Amino acid sequence: MTNKENYLVSRMVGCGALILLSLNSLVSAQTVSTPVVGFQKVTLPLGGAAFAPTFVKVNTFSGPATISGSTVTLAANALAGQSLGPTGFSDRSNFPRYYAEVINTNSSFCGFNFDITSANGASSFQSANIPVGLTGSVTIAIRPHITLADLDPANMQDGDSVTIYNDPSGGAFTYYQDSGGWVDSNGNPGYAHVPVYPGTGVIYAGQSSANTITLTGNVKNTPTAVPVYLGAVLNVVAPVNPSESVNYANQNIASSIGDGASFTKYTADGSLVEESTYYAAAGVLVDNNGILASSVPIPGSQAVNVGSLSQDAVWVIPSAISP
Repeated sequence: MTNKENYLVSRMVGCGALILLSLNSLVSAQTVSTPVVGFQKVTLPLGGAAFAPTFVKVNTFSGPATISGSTVTLAANALAGQSLGPTGFSDRSNFPRYYAEVINTNSSFCGFNFDITSANGASSFQSANIPVGLTGSVTIAIRPHITLADLDPANMQDGDSVTIYNDPSGGAFTYYQDSGGWVDSNGNPGYAHVPVYPGTGVIYAGQSSANTITLTGNVKNTPTAVPVYLGAVLNVVAPVNPSESVNYANQNIASSIGDGASFTKYTADGSLVEESTYYAAAGVLVDNNGILASSVPIPGSQAVNVGSLSQDAVWVIPSAISP
């Protein structure tokens, strides 16, 4: 098989039911019991592009947890021997390395995630961003964050950059490729550890030529809750899904972002101009003319910008495949 072929990913679920997922012609995947793993080649044009990681990393832990305030307690010694706290640099910004995500589907918080923000104990950890109202018993998965290092910078050109938005205070944070690594806007090295949160993307700027990067990881089999902010300059978001095409009309976006809110698809030719905008209206998507949009296909690796919000919201995106 070659990268130019279409692949079908099969999973056995429930009582022997077979699930088939048609992935991108540039995606290869395999099943080794569980999970589904794969890779995807993404072409980044000269100029600009909005793109998002399409996989997650392997779980470090999966099981029951009890949440009380900022403390998450697990079974005795569930995290013994693991070091899941944030980075600990003295000469640069520090970021969380791991996050927990609620994965039990009977929870109203399924798909919500929160960082591990201090050194964990053998049976618990602390988080500073647990969603309001999330408390009590849930099932969680702990994973390492996707970071800038996972965006395959070795196949980018020096001077290429990515900008991370999705900040409630309107911030924007730009990092530059330099000799296969990442530097900040002042040229300080060592920023490969900057996380790209699940369901969010970046705005890429290519300086000299088109690049083809390779994304790898696990195909996500649980929903993803992605905050979008009224105060953000941009909310660059996308399903964690490596499919060739994702129909946004059945991705819960209209019911999540609120009537009158919108999302914009950008051109993929490097010009990064607005190609089309869709609006949420009574739980469905309509186009600029107010006509029902029942099919809004967008490549899995291409991010969109959510805007025209009346308040902060959370887009709960369905899983790429069934668990």
